[in-house]
Amino acid sequence: MKAFRFLITVGGLACVPFTSGQEPEKGLPVQPSPIDKSRAPASALTLEKAVLATAPTVRSDSLLKVNVTYQSYSPHLPWQKLSPGARLGLGVVLDKNRVLVTGQMVADATYIELELPESGQKIPAKVVGVDYEANLALLEAAYSGERSKIFFSDLKPMQIESKAHVGDNLSIWQTGRVGELIVTLLHVSKVMTSAYVLPGSNFLVYEGQGIVRTEGNSFTLPVIKGGKLAGLLLRYDSKNQVTTVLPGIIIEHFLKDMADRKNEGFPSLGIEVQPTMDEQFREYLGLKPSQGGMYVSGVSKGGTAAALGVEKKDILLNINGFKIDSRGDYEDPEFGRLSMSHIVRGRAYVGEKVKMVVLRNGKEVTLEGKLTRKNPKDNIVWPYLFDRGPNYVVEGGLVFQELTKPYLQAFGEDANGTVLRLSHLAEHPEEYEKQGRKKFVFLSAVLPTPATQGYERIGGLLVKSVNGKMINDLSDLDKAFQEGKDGLDVVEFEDMPKKIYLDAASVDRENTALLKGAYRIGSLKRIE
Repeated sequence: MKAFRFLITVGGLACVPFTSGQEPEKGLPVQPSPIDKSRAPASALTLEKAVLATAPTVRSDSLLKVNVTYQSYSPHLPWQKLSPGARLGLGVVLDKNRVLVTGQMVADATYIELELPESGQKIPAKVVGVDYEANLALLEAAYSGERSKIFFSDLKPMQIESKAHVGDNLSIWQTGRVGELIVTLLHVSKVMTSAYVLPGSNFLVYEGQGIVRTEGNSFTLPVIKGGKLAGLLLRYDSKNQVTTVLPGIIIEHFLKDMADRKNEGFPSLGIEVQPTMDEQFREYLGLKPSQGGMYVSGVSKGGTAAALGVEKKDILLNINGFKIDSRGDYEDPEFGRLSMSHIVRGRAYVGEKVKMVVLRNGKEVTLEGKLTRKNPKDNIVWPYLFDRGPNYVVEGGLVFQELTKPYLQAFGEDANGTVLRLSHLAEHPEEYEKQGRKKFVFLSAVLPTPATQGYERIGGLLVKSVNGKMINDLSDLDKAFQEGKDGLDVVEFEDMPKKIYLDAASVDRENTALLKGAYRIGSLKRIE
C-alpha cells in the first residue's frame, strides 16, 4: 500500500511516495503511480461528476512545467555540499509572464527551467522573489527578448481567488505526460492555521477531503475555484485522504508585497504565548470567568511586541479590535474561528498600525505601534538557510558554527543530550540576547589532527570567549583567533571542559594541511 511521507531537509519539504518499510531514494524526481479510480468511494465519484458538470471549461494554457536542479550544503560539514537532486512541479502563469510556484520548489536551486506541457519547449528561468516563511516564489524567464516572447505567446495569466470557505468544492489541476489536463476534486472541510514548511511560521490553510491523483508533479500543484487560482497544494495524506492547501488570500498578500519588489514579508508579533484554560492557572493570574486572553511567556528582542512595550507575564486580550479567547482564537468575519496569528500574518502588512490590549497587574493597558517583520538574519538562531551555506570557522581541526535550526533538525530522531541542550538554547535565547549575543557560536565538530589531540570527544559546546574576548558571533571568534598572543589560543566554553588550549603554531600548520587534506575543505571559513 502506498502512502505519502513529507521529508523536511535543508533543501525544503518534499512530497514523495514510499512503501512501508522502504525508504525513498533521496534527490530524485518523483514518479508516483496514478490512484486506481475504481477504488474511489462512490460519494467521491458522485462529487466529481457534479462539480465538473457545473464548473467552467477547464484549460491548461495557464500552467507550465517547472524543472529544478538543486544542491544544498551539509549542516554538519558546512564547507561541503550534499548530493544534487531534482524537483518537478507545475507553475501558474500570472500577469507580466511571471510564474508562481512554492518556495520549497526553488530552495537551493542551481538551475531552473520552464517547460510547455504539450510541446516540451523549454526556457531557463530565475527567481525574482521568494518568501520561504510563506512558501511562495515568483519566477520569470532568465532573459528577455524574442525567445521569451514567443514562449509565453499562447499562455494566459490566471487570476487569484482570494477566498474559499468550508463546504466549497475546489479542483486540483495537473498535467499528464503529453500535456493533457488532469482534474481531481477537493471538498473544503476546514479552515485553520498551520505551519507550511518552517516550524513555527503559521499561516492560514484550507483542509479538504478527496482523492488526489498524482502524476509526475511532486511540487506546486494549483488548486482552482471557478477558473481562478484558489491555492497551491501543500500536503496530501493518502491514508486519510486529507489535503492541505496554501490559500489564495496568502498568495494575494505575497503578490501585493512583491509589487514594489521590496518583499518585506509577512509581519509577526515576536512573542511566545500559552493558553489560559487551566482553572488553577487562571486563578493565579487573577482572570475573571468572562475574560479570555493568552499569557505572554516570552518577548523576542527586535520584534513588534517588544517595540510596542509588551512584557513577559502580560495577558493578551485584544488585537486590532478582535477579542482573543483563552485558546488564542478569535472570530474572523470571513473564516470563522481562527488562531490569532492570522490577524497579523494574514490580514495585515508590514508598516500598518496595530493596537493591542493586554492585562498587566490586573489592569488593562492599550499599546499601539506599527507591525514589523524581524529579518531572519537578526535572529540569534538562524531559522533557515536556503540558498546559502552555514557560517563556520575551522581552526586547527576545531569546527565552529553559528547555531541554526537546520543543524538541529538534521539529527532527526537521533538527537542526543548535547543536541537537546542546544535545542533548549534555541528555544530560550532571551538571557543571552540581554548579554549582547548576536548568534550562538558553538563547537560543532573536532577533526582529528595533531593540534586537536585529546579533544576528540568534545562537541556541541557553546563558546563563551577566545583569548579573553567575549564571542557574540563568528566574526568575533575569527578576529579573536587572529589577534591571539603568546603563541597560545585559549577557548572558553559555557560547560565542561570549560577551557581548552591550542598551540598557535601547530594550528597554523594544521590549517594549511586541512586545505589540502581528505576533508575537501576549500576554505577555512565562511562568514556572511
